[in-house]
Amino acid sequence: MKALIIKDFKTAPMIDLNVPTPVADTKFDTLIDVLAAPIENFDKANATGRHYSSTYWHPAFPSIPGASGIGRRVDNGKLVAFPARTLKPRFGSFAEQTVANSKLLFEIPEDTDIYSSTAAASSLTTSIAPLQFSLEMKPGNTVLINGATGFAGQLAIQAAKALGAAEIIGTGRNPERLAALKDLGATQTISLADDDETILNNLSNMKIKGDLIILDYLWGHPIELILKSIVPTSLEMKRATSLVSIGAVAGQNITLPSTALRTSGLQIIGMQTPKVMQNQQAVYQAVWKLLGTGKIKTTVKTISLEDAAKNIDWQKPVPSGVRTVIKVSEIKR
Repeated sequence: MKALIIKDFKTAPMIDLNVPTPVADTKFDTLIDVLAAPIENFDKANATGRHYSSTYWHPAFPSIPGASGIGRRVDNGKLVAFPARTLKPRFGSFAEQTVANSKLLFEIPEDTDIYSSTAAASSLTTSIAPLQFSLEMKPGNTVLINGATGFAGQLAIQAAKALGAAEIIGTGRNPERLAALKDLGATQTISLADDDETILNNLSNMKIKGDLIILDYLWGHPIELILKSIVPTSLEMKRATSLVSIGAVAGQNITLPSTALRTSGLQIIGMQTPKVMQNQQAVYQAVWKLLGTGKIKTTVKTISLEDAAKNIDWQKPVPSGVRTVIKVSEIKR
């Protein structure tokens, strides 16, 4: 079969036309014809040995990258989505066939927009999982998306709107995409391209209703400014504040003042929590329910496996605001 393979963590994925078909076993028991697979930062980091789970997914070489996608079960022809952690190590989704754990597959409707849904599913999970499951957000609260101009951030705006957030605040550097967030559901926007004093002033003047949930895709200096802005000036506890760490595009480390924890009602959690891990199927159902409304807007670029080998820089982050999807096989309805 045709696939992208890596020979080691130092060499970029390359096309191979004669990769052996994966073999099912007792755990990864279902062979899948892959239709489409997204290229995400997770995939790039894993393929280049920069992610903590790289050696789990690629315990030996050659190995096929790609964590998720959409395809058809070989045994019954059903159209299925396979989220991250579903596939057998060394047999990723950047191939004509892969092998998966059938218990984690999610059957989807035949009329699914394959490429848009492939692009959106994993990224939408990063907001649906914490908002709906970890934090059980109630309508009427405020959601601040730090890094809202990125692809996942744009989806987070739409997820917050669908879940009934009263105020949705988006931050970002790109002025055109920042302005476009209002069309997706943002009620307020804050530019991170300004100087620190201006950013802090704008953050301090945010309109917040109910509790505040911060979905952070950036970390680094931007989240430092946000945390500084929420430190209260009195002993009055106005609200609970939850910070969900999802990405670290702006840096891996921050300085966290203790006052941001002691007096602001702040709790910090990661995107993956026990509630999310224990309710994975329910999370997927929520994601696909939202995708099934047809109201989720995405910007998608499709390429071939050959293009992925030739034209993707695997050492650089994925382009902001758009998701690249590999068209692996011909879609037949």
